[in-house]
Amino acid sequence: MSALALILGLALLGPMAGVPATATDSPVVSEPVVSEAEHAEKDMGAAEIFSSLFKHLEPHAVSAVWMGGSKGFGLVKPYATLPDGSPAHLDDHGLPQMFHDSKELRKHYGKEQKDGGLGGGYGFLIYNINSVQWIAGGIVLLIFFVVARKAKRLGADAPRGVGYQMMESTVLFVRNEMVYAVMGKEAGRKFVPLFLTHFFFILCMNIMGLLYIGSLGGTATANIAVTAGLALTTLVFIHVSGIREHGFVKHWKNFIPHGLPWWVLPVIVPVEVLGMIVKPAALTIRLFANLTAGHLIMLSLFGLVYLAGGMMLGLPALAAISFAVAISCLELFVAFVQAYIFTYLSIIFVGASVHPDH
Repeated sequence: MSALALILGLALLGPMAGVPATATDSPVVSEPVVSEAEHAEKDMGAAEIFSSLFKHLEPHAVSAVWMGGSKGFGLVKPYATLPDGSPAHLDDHGLPQMFHDSKELRKHYGKEQKDGGLGGGYGFLIYNINSVQWIAGGIVLLIFFVVARKAKRLGADAPRGVGYQMMESTVLFVRNEMVYAVMGKEAGRKFVPLFLTHFFFILCMNIMGLLYIGSLGGTATANIAVTAGLALTTLVFIHVSGIREHGFVKHWKNFIPHGLPWWVLPVIVPVEVLGMIVKPAALTIRLFANLTAGHLIMLSLFGLVYLAGGMMLGLPALAAISFAVAISCLELFVAFVQAYIFTYLSIIFVGASVHPDH
């Protein structure tokens, strides 16, 4: 797995970076004198390693789109360039220093060509979380296209192949045990595509967060903007479905329990309005917090491997590797669980809007 490869790679960096190795049986003639400056340099090296690891959770630009100027339309580099195309600024690791936002991109490329710009136009950054979402969406579309074609070809015949059987079992579980179990078969049939998309799209992004795919990769569901966008789709379907089913006025009246005395309304109405906000907020924070917490633990253990000093240098490194692998397996389980929980809660919220009497 890529996670294990990263762990071992960090372990090898320990001796190379000057981290002291564990003791051996060979005699020591004299203790070298280590100055305060050398101690500070070692501490700075460890800090850089931890900082670079935790940037896995931080959105960063991977490309940019520019329209207008001398470029016309196309991709440009997501960092400031000199007239010869080389990076104008480098970070502490010698890599190009990316733009922090699209405003910096437009300020740079909007300049005249002699200053490294494109002489006007408009552009925006593409972040790694965008690329992960596009890749995940493409994978989900491709899988369902292939599975749908095979299902159409098989017709009423028994499914063949482990992959096809796993997909069919998962789809039937989401449809029968989640959607139909909450909303009923008649009302839930039209919502099955929505919740299948929710489940597989979130699952694919969660799994991609565990894989190393270069600068394009990252944990999209550990970004609150992504989880908020997913929760927003649930919020929209809560109200659109309720209005379609009951009409505009009755849909909003359904949030107030029938038979309540009028003098209770000043208390109930604010509570129900707050509930409309809390539902998508709960979906947003639950998915974001669980994926972020798991990755923070994994990355902390990766850093401990580096601080341990090497892959063959005693129990500290081996313990850190063992814990990191165990957490990676747990994260894979969490990837499925969080996709299930987000989808199931969305089904409950939409089902409550369609069937308020339940």
